[in-house]
Amino acid sequence: MLKRLGQWIYRNKFKTFFAWIVVVVALAAGALGFGSHYTQNLSISGIPSTNIQTTLEKEFHMNSNAGTMKAVIQKKDNGDVTKDETKSEVSAAISQLEKDYGKDIKSIQNPYDAGAVSSDKTTAYVDITFKTGAMNVPRKAINGVQKAFNDKVKATDTKVAYTGSVKIHPLEFGGSSEVIGIAIAFVLLLVLFRSFVTAGMPIISALVGLVSGIMLVTIGTNFLTMASVSQTLAVMLSLAVGIDYALFILNRYKTDLADTNGDQEEALGRALSEAGASVIFAGVTVIIAVLGLSFAGIEFVTTMGIAAAFAVAFAVFSALTFLPALIALLAKFVKPATKTVDDMAKNPSKFTKFLVKAPWAVVAISVVVLGLVALPAQHMRLGMPYDGSLPENRTERQAYDMISDKFGEGVNSPLIAVVDLNNGKTTQENQTDLQKMTKHMADMKGVKELKTLGVDQQKAATLQEQMTAQAKQQMMQQAQATGQMPSQEQQDASAAKIKAQIIAQAGQKYMVSESGKYAVIMITPNKGSEAKETTNLVNKIKDYSKTTKSDYNAKITLTGVNAVNLDITAKLNNATPVFVATIMILAFLLLMVVFKSFVVPVVAMAGFGLSLLASFGFTTLVIQDGFMKGLFGVSKGAPLISFLPIIVTAILFGLAMDYEVFMVSRAREEYEKTKDNTRAVTVAMQDSGPIVVTAAMIMIAVFGSFALNSDPTVKSLGLALAFGIFFDAFFIRLLFVPAMLKIFGRVNWIFPGQKK
Repeated sequence: MLKRLGQWIYRNKFKTFFAWIVVVVALAAGALGFGSHYTQNLSISGIPSTNIQTTLEKEFHMNSNAGTMKAVIQKKDNGDVTKDETKSEVSAAISQLEKDYGKDIKSIQNPYDAGAVSSDKTTAYVDITFKTGAMNVPRKAINGVQKAFNDKVKATDTKVAYTGSVKIHPLEFGGSSEVIGIAIAFVLLLVLFRSFVTAGMPIISALVGLVSGIMLVTIGTNFLTMASVSQTLAVMLSLAVGIDYALFILNRYKTDLADTNGDQEEALGRALSEAGASVIFAGVTVIIAVLGLSFAGIEFVTTMGIAAAFAVAFAVFSALTFLPALIALLAKFVKPATKTVDDMAKNPSKFTKFLVKAPWAVVAISVVVLGLVALPAQHMRLGMPYDGSLPENRTERQAYDMISDKFGEGVNSPLIAVVDLNNGKTTQENQTDLQKMTKHMADMKGVKELKTLGVDQQKAATLQEQMTAQAKQQMMQQAQATGQMPSQEQQDASAAKIKAQIIAQAGQKYMVSESGKYAVIMITPNKGSEAKETTNLVNKIKDYSKTTKSDYNAKITLTGVNAVNLDITAKLNNATPVFVATIMILAFLLLMVVFKSFVVPVVAMAGFGLSLLASFGFTTLVIQDGFMKGLFGVSKGAPLISFLPIIVTAILFGLAMDYEVFMVSRAREEYEKTKDNTRAVTVAMQDSGPIVVTAAMIMIAVFGSFALNSDPTVKSLGLALAFGIFFDAFFIRLLFVPAMLKIFGRVNWIFPGQKK
């Protein structure tokens, strides 16, 4: 069927191009019509820290998902932010925001009223809460906040930086990363084919598949909630496999062109029936691997897999249809291969001779090298993205550092402890229990501050209204008597006095909901969300909840950035083994059927395990430990992104099986013809080896170009995939697998029903 397809496309190349134009135009119209609705929210439902947020909203009217921003103001050269001039500027910026964006902003906290001023008076921050969720805050409102403070507060002696749950600096996809990857791929193809036209064919084919696949994924964002990182993953994968698949088919066409004495139609048909079949199997393997992410039961991970699967499907489709049409159109530029199979078998390279002569040494070298590289994976820590790991030129990183330096790292990621008091006890009994609980948590290592007291809001509001009116009347009387208004210091003193009286008259109490069923305790850790000390603190409080449940019949549930991150990481860690086991068993069965072998799939799985661990080890060394961080553009050592292991496992597994298929299928093809295992290994190394090397280098270039991205999520994914491909292609598929094929000999191909 594939042979007939190739021959039909050769005769009907213009019809094929027209069909592709129709497909691309239809997808473009759909993408423009529906629009793009990617989200940058990586939250997970069904975990304690996110489930409790519904209770917070219902009982305390606290929307944990509401968009927030902090405008951090810092005086240079130890200046004073509490001076009247700065206060007036801040007040002017707040007034401007209330006037222009009052419909979007729920509240703005003046730092001088909220106590958000550092002890050395050099830094203050303004807390802004929006009415909608962080993902739905209008871009104009986010930009408006920055403009207001930049215009009215920022000056030569005053620095202003911004952070928050909204995306101050949206992730940007496209541009330099893809251009760099494509440029390197073109150079590699040029070296391989020695023709500008031939070298450009795989890239054009891959780009057609990429554009089509991404437009379909964009349409899909209107029906599925897809994280922005889904687009990055789809672009990475589609571009890489699209070039590789086209490369394999094009190279096989050159070989078949020589065997058919220049019959272009026959050669194209053969190329699709041979290399095309391998491309379909390789593509299906990648699609199965990424769709297997759904086994994790995590929404954003599942949609990442779906997006990647569609992108890969279009890459395969383009390689099987658009590329053959392109070959037919530009056939005069594609020259036949110069070496025959006999030439390859009789004149192998020195490296191939060594591998065939000393396979055990090659296996030992591969295992030892990858084992050593994998060692750092033993202390790999996982977490979610945080502003402290961004490049220093990003405003979010600057705001994070300013707050950390002047207020403590933990202020960037506070914890919220929600205590379930629905236990039938009296209010006084619950107050006594809360006092004991808070005292215990306040003494825990890693706690900087613990806020437990609140004020009856309704009573406080009434008191403030009455007392502010009285204060204003007194000020007016004073102004009339003296002829001048009170100074700013006198006004501040009056406001502080009112606040103190409100607290005294309204009465202090724990922050218990109106129903009396829940209490809230605000905990500020010493360290940030990435610190091991903070992780330990969260785990201690979770363990303590078991004690409070048994001793006080009051369960503590944590939420906030740290708690959510740990719950997400735990769920991903639990899901990963199930996912890995599922895809490996399925791939084992597929490889067994394709190669009619029991040994080949076992070796393939063992090799993949080695390369995967090496990838995790090296990524841990760079991203977490900061090894050669300047070279790789890592701003600050930080835990690996929690979903990185499961995503990298899926993609590397699919791509590793690609190289397995292209290498082993060539060996099996030659073995079936000659029954000479040594010749089969030699021909596979000489024929498929250079193509696997080029394909792997293209993959590394594409993934490596994404590692240049400043965003830690994109960088860590690109880095892990680039080095994962390097370890798997060069140590496993080009060393370990051929050496094991040589060692096992005829046993490789023993299978029920197989001819001996």
